[in-house]
Amino acid sequence: MEQGHKKPYSYAQQMTNNSTNENCFNYNGRLQSLIANSAQVFDLIVIGGGITGAGICLDASSRGLSTLLIEKNDFASGTSSRSTKLIHGGLRYLKSLEFGLVRTVGKERAILYKNAPHLIIPQNLILPIYKNGNFRKWQLRIALALYDFLAGVQKNEKMKILSVDEALVKEPLLKKNELQGAGIYSEYRTDDARLTLEIIKTSLNYGSFAYNYIEATNIRKENEKFIVSTKDYIYDKSFVFTAKQVVNATGPWTDDLRKINHLNSNQKICLSKGVHIVLKHKDFPLKKPVYFDALENRMCFAIPRNNCTYVGTTDTIYTNSNKQEPRATISDIQYIIDSINNSFKIPNKITPQNIISSWTGLRPLIHQKNKQTKELSRKDELIIDNNNMISIAGGKLTGYRIMAKKTTDLVCKKIGIDIKCQSQTIKLSSSNTITIENLSERKKNCMKKLFELSLTEKEAENLFHTYGHFTHDIIDLFQSNNYKNIIEAEALFCLKNESTYSLVDFFLRRTSKLHYSPEKINTQINLVLPIFSAYLKLTKEKEKKLLEELRNHQTILTKFQK
Repeated sequence: MEQGHKKPYSYAQQMTNNSTNENCFNYNGRLQSLIANSAQVFDLIVIGGGITGAGICLDASSRGLSTLLIEKNDFASGTSSRSTKLIHGGLRYLKSLEFGLVRTVGKERAILYKNAPHLIIPQNLILPIYKNGNFRKWQLRIALALYDFLAGVQKNEKMKILSVDEALVKEPLLKKNELQGAGIYSEYRTDDARLTLEIIKTSLNYGSFAYNYIEATNIRKENEKFIVSTKDYIYDKSFVFTAKQVVNATGPWTDDLRKINHLNSNQKICLSKGVHIVLKHKDFPLKKPVYFDALENRMCFAIPRNNCTYVGTTDTIYTNSNKQEPRATISDIQYIIDSINNSFKIPNKITPQNIISSWTGLRPLIHQKNKQTKELSRKDELIIDNNNMISIAGGKLTGYRIMAKKTTDLVCKKIGIDIKCQSQTIKLSSSNTITIENLSERKKNCMKKLFELSLTEKEAENLFHTYGHFTHDIIDLFQSNNYKNIIEAEALFCLKNESTYSLVDFFLRRTSKLHYSPEKINTQINLVLPIFSAYLKLTKEKEKKLLEELRNHQTILTKFQK
């Protein structure tokens, strides 16, 4: 049965439609949903559940296109959970004179802050100026002023230039020797995996369907329709889906998917590896986020978060075939550690033993001959293959919505409809009742309820910024089930509402606990596993498999390759 496109959804329609589409995000309704959708003809199938695919799914479905998204692993399990976790205006791109990119992402971060204020957290970053550093004081003044102008920075967030003494008051860990001052400028911090997930969840309200752990194994054209064969790893079953158009939004796997049908698959993607390490705040007690001069004439971010400080990133060519779990090498780690020790006045020098976790991501950059990865543009590119499949590659986390708009505009043109983008005004579902204006009040009221459940201020604040409006649902689950620990309610909420199927899904991409509090995982497993087992109807063998997967992932985050 052919669904056909609909008129763009109003807010009221969105809320009504949610009840019919949320089953695809719930174990109890997933199989029935898959079977029903295999009999449909969609306007669009999006392959890839990272930030780009998520953005396209929301844009297309909100325009009224019947949309299906599939992801072979968990949502945001690739690059989209392994960024520097900043929604930023791209100060570094001024050096390569990419003014348009800075302007675009600056405007985009303002839109995203408005639509998801609990997930997009303003940060004032310090950029220290050293005698032989990347910036002279006059250069930084001009660069930051231009950045403020291009990015449309609000008046209360405009840049400032600090004297040496002012810089050391703001961040005492800066080395005083050869320090000439510092700049302060505005950025926004986020949780990239949560952001990706919330965009997909919001798209369900507009009629889309989205499934993780289902891989596209073959794509063919038949009667001007795309036939996509898939393998579902939750039920170990095969399904076939049909659509008028397919978009390949698989990031590092872009060229791989293009090769499925022996298309004109000349190389388009060059992979750059970016590594971040996480340290306990007591070992690297930064007061403020810092964008600092690293070794080899590069720059790194050091960001305080959740009683930790994370630092990165590297930028090296990646040619290994393992794209799902790229590993940091000892040289990657040593580069970051040496850069920290060289730039900050720390009582005890950082060593590899201080690292509590790490993450390694692959940037899918547009390939250019004879250029190093750090020289490649972060611009995106649309690729149209011989069978008319559209691929979108390159780009930045901050620019995901514009990439989605450009892609969906092309999809609409190819299937012969003219419906304008409206995603700039769509609030993410977890910010449904939260605005920039009432954020402080909503947060205060939510945290007050969490204090009554014996959570600390840090725990309560983190829960609110993770789940936003839905924190109240977690509180209700905690109270109605007489749980002893809030993490039990978190687990049940994620199982029921967030397409969560493994302990790694939960501890890494739903909650980030594997990154920022890995020392608590062993205790928390004992609380969470029984809830997983009951809800997913796990056998003892399956429980064991989930535990082994979690242990293996803990090793990946802390053991580095030679």
